[in-house]
Amino acid sequence: MTNLKFYSGLREIGGTVVAVETDKAICIFDFGYAHADRIDDKVKVRKDKETIDLVRLGVLDRVDGIYEEKDAHELGLKAYGETDKEVFVIISHMHIDHMGGLGSLASKLPVYMSRESAVLYHELGVMGELELREHENVLPIDYDASITVGDIKVTCVQVDHDVVGACGFLIETTDGKLCYTGDYRYHGYHPEISKAFAEKCKGADYMITEGVTISFGDVDMLSLEGPLRDNSEWTLLEDMKAHAKEESGLIVINNYNRNVERVHRMIGALKECGRAFALEPAQADYVAAFYPEDYFEVYLPEGGELNAPLLNGRKVVTRKELMADAGKYILQQDYKNVYELFDLKDCISLYLHMDGAPLGDYDPSFKKFYALLDVLGLNYIKCGLGGHAEPYYLRRTVDEIAPKTLIPLHSFRPEQFKSDKVEKIILPQEGETISF
Repeated sequence: MTNLKFYSGLREIGGTVVAVETDKAICIFDFGYAHADRIDDKVKVRKDKETIDLVRLGVLDRVDGIYEEKDAHELGLKAYGETDKEVFVIISHMHIDHMGGLGSLASKLPVYMSRESAVLYHELGVMGELELREHENVLPIDYDASITVGDIKVTCVQVDHDVVGACGFLIETTDGKLCYTGDYRYHGYHPEISKAFAEKCKGADYMITEGVTISFGDVDMLSLEGPLRDNSEWTLLEDMKAHAKEESGLIVINNYNRNVERVHRMIGALKECGRAFALEPAQADYVAAFYPEDYFEVYLPEGGELNAPLLNGRKVVTRKELMADAGKYILQQDYKNVYELFDLKDCISLYLHMDGAPLGDYDPSFKKFYALLDVLGLNYIKCGLGGHAEPYYLRRTVDEIAPKTLIPLHSFRPEQFKSDKVEKIILPQEGETISF
């Protein structure tokens, strides 16, 4: 018998953790932070208690067979290696709500992800952008390749999302097939990849889908006849080219730095406009990992040395050099370094908030961020695209796959998900188990 157990991420945009359990194995996906708003950065992290405290806080789930012995036993759980079944984890993409908990897992627990995700994951560790630590036993899978653990077969199926390496999974047991979408979109550079996911998963018995865009208002999914947007990664690229030609001074972008392809394409397109990119070290490292041929400079305000191997030999530009020729550059800057704008403001023509943090008014930093931009007197535009499929495409993907049973989650209002191509829709509760 195959059982599905739902731990978290059901009625929130975050922390999706589901287990597929058979007679011989347990497959868990994903493993990010749930209820992340419970984390307060003003509270000191207790050394060697990080995992235990996150589980007690409800940010990580109480699951047997995944934690180190000292953590598991203190939590009253079985540690990795103490269960009678093989346990493994699969990760759809490198967003904190899907992979943030990897550093808490037992070091020998197998964690599978796409090959591109594995590259990015390692570089996140190099640049100090992981929660806790880098997991030791990461096993890359090529797109459309499969792995088998016990009596569970998992195939990695690529999707298009706003982070490199994103995929969904087709999971097969002796009782049937389950597909999991991860997060995906149709307004990126590769809508054909998301379309192909639906084709490859057609006829799955069960389908677990994200539903982020049906979270914030009333949606009648059955009546939708098309998407309600006219912007995309391609239109954003054209807008950037126009800004580069029209603005005389420095342009600053606050981009989500794991959206590597966006920066790669801008580097090439804006070179034609006479603009060079100055990237902060983390963004520079991620671009270099996937597009080593791209030309960019690394922004170190006070100069100094780079300590990332992939950036060896890259040109460094200082604050003084950038200000001396501001019209030549586009500067990528994370929110955590926003006070650098105090020194740059006089040479900035335009600031573009482009899917970087803070994303929305649910984040306490959001109002502070825009208040700071007003204090600085900057000309700014919020031009983020988001990374999730519109309700029309969510429904269209389900209609194409036509599963017998649909399970929407990763949404504040999953009950709004409707399709007349499925036999049954299930809205599980946290901790609930469903049998194939």
